Amino acid sequence: MWSQSKRRFMTSVGVASAALVAPALVRSQTSKNLTIILTVPPGTSSDTLARLLGDRLRAKLGRNVIVDSKSGAGGLVAIQHLRNFDPDGSYLLMAPNSAVALLPLFATKPTFDYEKELAPIVECASAPMAFTVNPLSGVNTLAEYFDSVRKDPKKGSIGVPSPVSMGALVIHQLGKQLNLPLISVPYRGGSPLLADLLGNQIPASGSILPDYLESHRSGKLRVLAHASEKRSPLAPEIPTLGELGYPGYVAVTSFGLYAKAGISANVANDYATIITEALATPPVIEVLHKMGLVPVGGTPAEFHKKVLSDRARWAPVIKDAGIKMDA
Repeated sequence: MWSQSKRRFMTSVGVASAALVAPALVRSQTSKNLTIILTVPPGTSSDTLARLLGDRLRAKLGRNVIVDSKSGAGGLVAIQHLRNFDPDGSYLLMAPNSAVALLPLFATKPTFDYEKELAPIVECASAPMAFTVNPLSGVNTLAEYFDSVRKDPKKGSIGVPSPVSMGALVIHQLGKQLNLPLISVPYRGGSPLLADLLGNQIPASGSILPDYLESHRSGKLRVLAHASEKRSPLAPEIPTLGELGYPGYVAVTSFGLYAKAGISANVANDYATIITEALATPPVIEVLHKMGLVPVGGTPAEFHKKVLSDRARWAPVIKDAGIKMDA
């Protein structure tokens, strides 16, 4: 029986031979489980991505891989959990950039420092923030949604998966620009938000596209727009915010793997190489594209540069929004 908070990938026949071709440094730890800690509950895009890559790591390294959810406080619970372990690479963190690059900027008194506590491994995939409604709302376009808020301010309540998400920042910016009472309603992850949206319990959602793409395709939900620079070939019918008259609204969430600071650079590079190779394989690409995720890959140095870039870009927006939390 698989628990909701953990997914175990048990060693299969052929693991020994697979381990022989794995990088020497990570191969030397095959006797230890490899745990990927999530910042969100099971059933989210992060969970699916972690299990998919965990399966590849298991096959490549000959190690059991566990995906363990430690959700809460915008990602801080998972980061604090990682602190309990040695930086030998046996525990990795799968987190969105909001939980690493942005969380300290929201904190009244920051309790962690990215550059001192975490080591970037590899950017795994990316996805844009999207505005989504239930078809029962009668809203067909983003303009119609904004008109409905003008008539009834209660409809300006927009669910977000976390108070420190990019969706919350875009909602703040648009509300200010349009002089509309757009209010972020934080949830504890994308799964409970999706449930309320499907049940028409909340007027709209500002979360990542993959959490809603399947429901959009089946007609259960309606994605009105997303915050990419251009339309996605994975959902070409969905317009961008820029196309709809809101230029400059680009909010793309990156999902990446991190380790505890102090991990060997060679081990970090080995993991990055394995993951990047996996992300380039047709089966993995196909699964990610069906979810609405774009595979990325790369080196730890490239990922570190991306984290710092996100922090610099969003810092003034966070300050203007005045969103604070104890973290």
